[in-house]
Amino acid sequence: MAALLASGCGDDDEGGFSPVVSEPLQKVEFLRQADEICTSTESRIEAAADDLLTGKEDPPPEEVERIAIDIVVPALEAEVAAIGALGAPEGDEAEVEEILAATEEGIAEVEADPRGLLDGPPDSLRRAANLSRAYGSQQCGLR
Repeated sequence: MAALLASGCGDDDEGGFSPVVSEPLQKVEFLRQADEICTSTESRIEAAADDLLTGKEDPPPEEVERIAIDIVVPALEAEVAAIGALGAPEGDEAEVEEILAATEEGIAEVEADPRGLLDGPPDSLRRAANLSRAYGSQQCGLR
């Protein structure tokens, strides 16, 4: 990728490509966009959970596993990718990476034991939620 960008850069007078490098997002704007992403993720997961929890009895473990693998994991993976693509505010890279890493650990825990969601979210997702709230997010994390 760097070679592709470098090949278009230069000092020629023939209208060569010159990439525009945008400034990193300010924290307030980063949080606004991240919260929008998390709201979308939460909506997808809640819709699936609502369908699963329509009866008075606990949902069948097979259905919990299906929802976890087919909906929860892909939704969280998309959330991590989208927030990662925003680029962390300057100086906050380590904090944002810690949140995303905890979420990725939680995804791995769900993949390893999807039926474990019957007992609640894995510890890594709880940690990601706490880190998100501490960072200033109003929507990211468990509610």
